[in-house]
Amino acid sequence: MHWKLRLFLYFLHRAESSIPESIQDYRNTLNSNWKKYRRILDGKLVAVDQTKDITILNRDSVPLRVREYKMNRPSSQIIFYLHGGGWVGRSIDTYDNVCRRMCKNTNSTVYSIGYRLSPETKFPGAINDSIDTIEYIFTKYIKTNTDQKQVVLCGDSAGGNMAIGVLKYFEKNPTITFDKLIVKYPPMKADLDQLSVKKFGRGYIIEKQDIEWMRDQYLPSAIDREDPLVSPLNYKDYSFLPPSSLVITSGYDPLQDQGIIFKNNLKKHKIQYRHIHYEDLPHGFYLLNGLSPEISKAYRDLYNFIQE
Repeated sequence: MHWKLRLFLYFLHRAESSIPESIQDYRNTLNSNWKKYRRILDGKLVAVDQTKDITILNRDSVPLRVREYKMNRPSSQIIFYLHGGGWVGRSIDTYDNVCRRMCKNTNSTVYSIGYRLSPETKFPGAINDSIDTIEYIFTKYIKTNTDQKQVVLCGDSAGGNMAIGVLKYFEKNPTITFDKLIVKYPPMKADLDQLSVKKFGRGYIIEKQDIEWMRDQYLPSAIDREDPLVSPLNYKDYSFLPPSSLVITSGYDPLQDQGIIFKNNLKKHKIQYRHIHYEDLPHGFYLLNGLSPEISKAYRDLYNFIQE
């Protein structure tokens, strides 16, 4: 692991972690720290030609925010981005530079989806928000263009879990066809009994107690945690996935075993996929581009897959 990452982890975890007492205090601290240290952690802001915030209404008439990123002469490629944050924190603002990089380096039009957070909005509210947003954007901004579009769904961490549920919905409601799926270090099962959780469940950005707390904010108490919409590892059939999938895992991530089991399930079911494992990186590393050259390589791998 690069020394800058090790130093970051040291300062992040030098104090004993604890479960947040207030969700709003948690979010305020999270957002304040990101604004304060973003330049150090993530590097300079990447310039793109056009950005635009769009407000849509979901099925319950609740406003949702979507951010569009576009170059002046974009390709026909569309990326829908579902951000991470454990369903409880972070936003499209946190992942602004991630989407800027993807837009500029692949010449794709990127739509970053601001779904509602938990515990105010329980499962499956965030998935439904994502579906509503994609349907709206596709109908209003994409379908009217006669150029052939390649549509990519990219989910980061919790967003990767949600992306599988989104694709399952569109299997039954095939108004939109996706060409590629990207899941970055996704949580794929509600139960945390994997070896990697025990081995890396403390001291590597997200800790086991954090994951449990986030999961419990997201899931209603009465929900069946074995439901594949909650735990995508439990699907018996993955034929609803796009023709090509990229599964990204990292070696210092407590959730890495879940991602690896997921790619093994795809292999077992003869689903076309690519798996890239970054041995020396922690969970959430795409937000830490300023801390390791290996993260720049991971971005290049991402661009190459999108542009293939």
